[in-house]
Amino acid sequence: MLKNFKLKVDIRKILNSIWQFVKTILPITIGSVIVAVAYNVLVVPYGLLSGGLTGIALIGNYLLNIPLPIGILILNIPVFILGLRELNLKFILYSLIGTLTMAAALPLTEPYIPVPELDLFLAAVFSGVVSGIGGGIILRAGASAGGADIIAMIVKKKWNISIGACFFYFNVVVILMSLVLFELKIALYTIVSMWVLGAVTDKVLQGLSSYKSVTIISDENNKIAEQIMERLGRGITFLEGQGGYTGESKMVISCVVNNFEIPKVKEIVFQLDPSAFMFVSETAEVSGKGFTMPT
Repeated sequence: MLKNFKLKVDIRKILNSIWQFVKTILPITIGSVIVAVAYNVLVVPYGLLSGGLTGIALIGNYLLNIPLPIGILILNIPVFILGLRELNLKFILYSLIGTLTMAAALPLTEPYIPVPELDLFLAAVFSGVVSGIGGGIILRAGASAGGADIIAMIVKKKWNISIGACFFYFNVVVILMSLVLFELKIALYTIVSMWVLGAVTDKVLQGLSSYKSVTIISDENNKIAEQIMERLGRGITFLEGQGGYTGESKMVISCVVNNFEIPKVKEIVFQLDPSAFMFVSETAEVSGKGFTMPT
């Protein structure tokens, strides 16, 4: 019986590991296909560029007729070799899956999705939107589409240069190359696409639901906390605080609510204590009881 029990436990562990792997790979695959579709439908047909190594691969495609998937794979080979030496193996393997999926999806999806007739501005905007959605999904899954993401992480690790700064420098290189090799409008519309892509990626990473972190300092903290829990059903945490000017000890209320609940919180606070001090800050992600639980 003990052997049978151990066997059942082992099978459950194996099945759970497989399920966790599938749950990670599925969004990476979906995100990579979305990015590939964006390039096939909104970037390449309109002669636009993108940031990072893919932007350089696009230049090779336009000028030397190097197939985009081949260019992406060639440029990423040394990047992944470096990544295997410097970064987390799991992240690199998942990112490799994302890169290979995108490279495979480019020729596979091209014949089946028609190119819409758009002006260059709309193509630039929506290429950023679609690429941002796909890239954000990949990043949320704990991977990347390779290229500049991995290089930026290596540079951050070795020289403590921020990832944002690395992306900026990569994009500047691509834009400067486009200014030399293409028309000015291509460079300008590429900047529009890059900006939209960054904004949409951030939004996908933060999630569609927006939450706020609320901090309240009041002499009526117990009454305020009771009303928030009773009327909004939100949990409250008391933090110990001390006034810098008065030196008085006070309990500070901390809670997380959604955007629609902010007016209700204000109403509760200032009805009970008009002189209360309250500030609200953005919260990128929330998990736990009362919110989306992590899986």
